[in-house]
Amino acid sequence: MKSIGIDIGTTTICGIVLDGQTGRVLQSKTIPNKTSVSGSRPYERLQDPELIIGAVLKLYDSFTADYQDIVSLGLTGQMHGIVYTGEDGQAVSPLYTWLDERGNQTMEDGQTYAQSLSEKTGYPLATGFGMVTHYWHTLHHSIPSNAVSFCTIQDYAAMRLTSSTVPLIHASDAASLGCYQMDRQGFDTRGLQAAGIDTGLLPSVTADMRVIGVTADQIPVSAAIGDNQASFIGSVQDMEHTILVNVGTGSQISLGTDKITPCSGIELRPCAEDTYLFAGSCLCGGRAYAALEQFFKECAEMITGCPTESLYPHMDRLLREQRPSGKLKVDTRFAGTREAPYLTGSVSHMTLETFHPADFIYGVLDGIAGELFDYYQLICKTKGSPAQKMVGSGNGIRMNGNLQQILREKFQMELSIPCHQEEASYGAALFSMVSAGYYPSLTDAQQIIKYTDVNF
Repeated sequence: MKSIGIDIGTTTICGIVLDGQTGRVLQSKTIPNKTSVSGSRPYERLQDPELIIGAVLKLYDSFTADYQDIVSLGLTGQMHGIVYTGEDGQAVSPLYTWLDERGNQTMEDGQTYAQSLSEKTGYPLATGFGMVTHYWHTLHHSIPSNAVSFCTIQDYAAMRLTSSTVPLIHASDAASLGCYQMDRQGFDTRGLQAAGIDTGLLPSVTADMRVIGVTADQIPVSAAIGDNQASFIGSVQDMEHTILVNVGTGSQISLGTDKITPCSGIELRPCAEDTYLFAGSCLCGGRAYAALEQFFKECAEMITGCPTESLYPHMDRLLREQRPSGKLKVDTRFAGTREAPYLTGSVSHMTLETFHPADFIYGVLDGIAGELFDYYQLICKTKGSPAQKMVGSGNGIRMNGNLQQILREKFQMELSIPCHQEEASYGAALFSMVSAGYYPSLTDAQQIIKYTDVNF
C-alpha cells in the first residue's frame, strides 16, 4: 500500500509517495511556490490560491499516474494564514499568508491590530495569525461579500480535492489561527463576539484523525494538519518521549505531552490522538550561522577584491581540525525572540586567546544549540520528566556534523536523523493512513520511520 503526502510551504510545495509498509519514500517532487501576488498595500503578503491548487493537482496527477495502489492522501502546509471561501467551496480572496503584516499596523488608539485583539480576547496573538487578519478585515469592512467561511491553504486544497463546499479544519490548524480553546477543542466564540467578530464565518473544527472525503479517483483524503505537527509525526517514533530538534532558517524544539499544561515562553499546540506539542521556536537558528558565513565572505572579499564561493565547507573543516576551548560565548538571538523582539545577540568572554575564526564558529553553533537547550529545560520542568531520545531534522543539522556533535554533548543524548528529508509530507502521509484505517494508531504507523546513524 502507498500513500501520498503533500506539504504546501510558503516557498515550495513538496509531495511524496510513501510505501506504507517499508517506510521508504518511493518518489519525491518539490516545485517552487511562485504564487505571490502584489497587494494594494506594502505590508500585504499574499499568494494566489488557485495557482497553489494547480500545483497540488499537478503533483497528485503525477503520482497517481505512476502508482495504482494509493490508499490515502494527506495534506499539510503553512499555518496561520487564511483564504476566504464562498458557497460553492471556491476561494473568494487571495491567501493572506502568515507573513502578512496588517496585524502590525497601528490603530487610532496607538495599539496594533494584533495587540487590540489580544487584549480583547486574552489570547497571545501576532500578525499573520488568521484571526488577526480576519479582525483587520472586520474593522475595515473588507471581508468579501460572498464569503461564507475561511480556512488555511491546506484545508482549501483538501476541499478542492474532495469537491467539498465547506471547510473542516483539524485542531492543529485551527489553533494556529488564534483564539482557540484546547480544552474545548474549538474557537472561543464568546471572546471573539465580544471583540466584534462575526463568528458565523468560523470553520468547523475536528480534533479527530478522520477522512473528510475522497478524490475523483476514490482515494480517501484526511483532514489537513499543521506543518509543525506533520514534521513531528513524520520524524519520531515515540511522541511523548522523543525531542525533535529542527534547525533550518530558524530553529525549533518540540516534545509531545498528553496533558494541557501551559509553559511560559513555550507554545502548546494540539497534535493528534490526544497528544499536544510543546514547541519552542528560535527566530534565528540557522540564520545565525549563515550570518557568520556572510561575515567571513565579506572579510575575504575585502582582502582579495574577488567574489567568494561558499565558505561552509571551510568552516566545517576548520572546526573539525581545531576544536576550540568553548570559552567564547555567543548569544545567537540576533533577531530577538517572539516574546521579546527587542533583544539582541552578543559575544562575551572575548580575549586575545579566543579571538579566532574557530572560536567564533564554535561559539555560534554552541549558541544555536544553547537556545534550544534552554527551551528544552523549560519543557522538562513543566512536563516533569526528560526526553529519552533526540531526533534532528532540517538542513542546518543534516549538513553540519559539528552541530550534530554539539547537540549530542549539550543534550547528553545520542542523535537520530530520519533517512527521509521530507518530514512534513511524510507525517501527512502517515496521518492519512491512520485516518483511513490502515494502521490502528499513529504510534504503530511511525514504526516504519528509518534513521541514519550519525553517532560516531
